This record gives sequence, structure tokens and C-alpha cells, in this order.
Amino acid sequence: MKIFDAIENKVIVPIAVTLFIVSCCWMLVEGISRQFFHKSFNFSEELVIFSLIWAIFLTLGKGGQKNVHIVVDLFTSKFSKKTLKLTSIFNSLIGLIYSAFLVYVGISYVQHLMATGITSHSSLRLPMGIVFLVIPIGMTFLGLFYVKEMKKTLTNDSKVQAVSEELQKENNIPIESKSKKRELQSSN
Repeated sequence: MKIFDAIENKVIVPIAVTLFIVSCCWMLVEGISRQFFHKSFNFSEELVIFSLIWAIFLTLGKGGQKNVHIVVDLFTSKFSKKTLKLTSIFNSLIGLIYSAFLVYVGISYVQHLMATGITSHSSLRLPMGIVFLVIPIGMTFLGLFYVKEMKKTLTNDSKVQAVSEELQKENNIPIESKSKKRELQSSN
């Protein structure tokens, strides 16, 4: 896992950031070119879209690690710690299955595109097999994120407890610590 973390941090994320910057800069160049020179480049749309898609897919796993994925906690904020732990394991398992499925389908599709030699429509003539290669790559890192999350949940309850307490604070639900519970039980 440490090798994948190093690859993700030192290679994948810098590539994604570079692609995002290329996309933004090229949108600016295209806008200036259209406004002042009345000229448009026929490959601009593909360059921007493919750069953004690559940047997003490459950072899906990192986004999970940084806790920036959208979380709906309307019901989970009411769960007990045990139920929260079980749902966390279930979510990680479903995410892992989904990621593995997309890795498998993505590899099959990339092989098909490479065999048929399909290219993009612009003057760039990008091999679509290379363009779609981001799906199995990105989903591999997302799957590894779910494996790490499941391992954390199974080996350590501190994250589940922290999430539970954070949700309780957000929803103004009193947090009962173990020492407080003991005090209440001993006084009765």
C-alpha cells in the first residue's frame, strides 16, 4: 500500500494538477483567441474536456482520503457507533466492488479501442484507448482508497467514533462519553 501511496502522491496528483492547469490555461487562450483574433482552434474542446476528465479521475482516490467526497448524513447522524461502523464497512465494500467492476470494464473497453484504432475527431487524432485508459487507472486508486477505509474501520474504531461525535455535534445531539456513562451508572 505504501508504494501506491507514494505513486499517488508523487506522480498521479502532480499529473492531475498539471492537466487541470493546462485545461484552465487553454480555456483562457481559446477565449482570448476568439475575442480578439476571431480564430478558434478545432482541438480546444477535446483538449479541455480530456484534460479535465483525466484530472478528475486521477484524483478520485485522493479526494476520498482528504474527505472531500459528498456525504449524506441525514440518517447516519442518528446511528449508534456499532451501526455506523457496519455501514462504513458496507459502504467501503460497495465502493470497492464498484471500483473493481469499472477497472475490469475499463480495461476491456481500452483493449477494444486499441484494437479498432479509434481516434478523436479533432486534428489531434488522439487514440481513444489512451484517453479512456484513465478509467482503470483512476478506479484502481479509488478501489485502494476503499480497501484502506475498510481496513481502518475494521482495525480501529477511532475514526468511526470521531465521525459519530462530529455528526452528533452538528446535529446538537449530546455526546455521552464512557466516563460520563460510568458516573451515571454508579450514582444509580
